[in-house]
Amino acid sequence: MNKITHQLFSQLLDTYGGNSNHWPTEERAAALKLLQKSAEAHRLQQTALNLDNLLDSVPISSPTAMLRQRILEQHYKEPVQDAWQWFVQWLIGTSLREHFLRPALVFMIPLVFGIFFGLNLESSSMDENMLFVEEVNLLALSSME
Repeated sequence: MNKITHQLFSQLLDTYGGNSNHWPTEERAAALKLLQKSAEAHRLQQTALNLDNLLDSVPISSPTAMLRQRILEQHYKEPVQDAWQWFVQWLIGTSLREHFLRPALVFMIPLVFGIFFGLNLESSSMDENMLFVEEVNLLALSSME
């Protein structure tokens, strides 16, 4: 980055703090040039350094035994799935074998039902003469009388 604005410099300070060693190397040179030229940038850096020092001075206490125990006793809860998510997960499967077998099974069910019902339907018994008359009427495009 060749040039840096005060707004970008302010974002850099907010993100990485006032110490220039913590800044990204791509932006460090441009930020240091801005610091040399601008009193406003120098003031922003001093404010960020003061905040960094204040945050570093806060004592960090180690967790108590009771807090550790509470964390360890928490149980992981599975996310609740609605019926549609459950069906899609069941359909797709979780292993490689299930990825191929379950969709094939699901798509074969309507095929089996179709063959079963198709073979068990009664064929309509029409009189041969009626079929001949119907064919002639269709060819003539006239109405049946």
